Amino acid sequence: MLLHKIIYVYSDTVDNSIALEQASQLAQHYQAKLTVLFTLSEETLPDNLGYSKAEISQFIEQKEQEREAIVAQYAEKVIIEKDSIFSNKYIDVIKKVKSDDVDLVIKPQEDEGFLSKLFGSNDMGFLRQCPCPVWIVKEEIKTSSQSIIAAVDVATDYPENERSIREKLNIDVLTAATSLAGVKGCSVKVVSAWSAQFENTLRHSSFLRKSEDSVDTYIKEMESKHKKNFDAFMGLAKKALDEDVYNCIALERVSLKGKPREVLPEYAKQIGANLVVMGTVARVGIPGLIIGNTAESILNRLDQSVLAIKPEGFA
Repeated sequence: MLLHKIIYVYSDTVDNSIALEQASQLAQHYQAKLTVLFTLSEETLPDNLGYSKAEISQFIEQKEQEREAIVAQYAEKVIIEKDSIFSNKYIDVIKKVKSDDVDLVIKPQEDEGFLSKLFGSNDMGFLRQCPCPVWIVKEEIKTSSQSIIAAVDVATDYPENERSIREKLNIDVLTAATSLAGVKGCSVKVVSAWSAQFENTLRHSSFLRKSEDSVDTYIKEMESKHKKNFDAFMGLAKKALDEDVYNCIALERVSLKGKPREVLPEYAKQIGANLVVMGTVARVGIPGLIIGNTAESILNRLDQSVLAIKPEGFA
């Protein structure tokens, strides 16, 4: 993963210390330029509450001093700039990301009070529509695992053009996960889910039920097919990744039986993963783990920081 320009989207509503430290650490590792983007909105500019122009000017000046102090904390470690836009909407930040040719967006998770959902509507906007990778940082709890999950979909029963997009996106996911693992000192769990689509029907249907032995054979065939696909993907990954990285980072293959939206969040919680790297929102007509409704279901069930990567050509 090559990084030259990183934007950190500062939030006035949450503690930025953990996420900003992550951004600084990453920029320092890659010798990338880090821009801290401050968003000014009705929440930060109280011009609708009857304040005088002088009071508003004083408020803005105070905010500016606070922000200079924030940037100054990291100025000796990385190439860092400060910028502002008069909006806190994801679509306006994305326009800036596109115009500045940014390689990565990092932002803290924002609590919008959506009950158990980790990501609110603004965060989901970034995850759905930002053309470059987006890393949404949740406050990390130190765990003994110190692991990053690279969620991949190794199924091959798709049209050829879709399969090539998936393969490239899987490689991008694993490349990002191994790169970050090197920076953070983590291991990488390469996770793929599989299921026997007709298992429930074959076991329980009044008309289509088969013997237990027949169903078990069918499930073993599906598992074997998944293992073959996983082997093929890891072979591609070894060629695509830097050999030193591949050999130095502890990669562990993990096959999970079940629906991705259920088993992936459950596994991430079980091992106390620090970060989940996954693909999200591909072109229309490409279903599966890495995009669309399934990806959003996974995101809404995760309790970890997420790095979301778009497929090549996403607009």
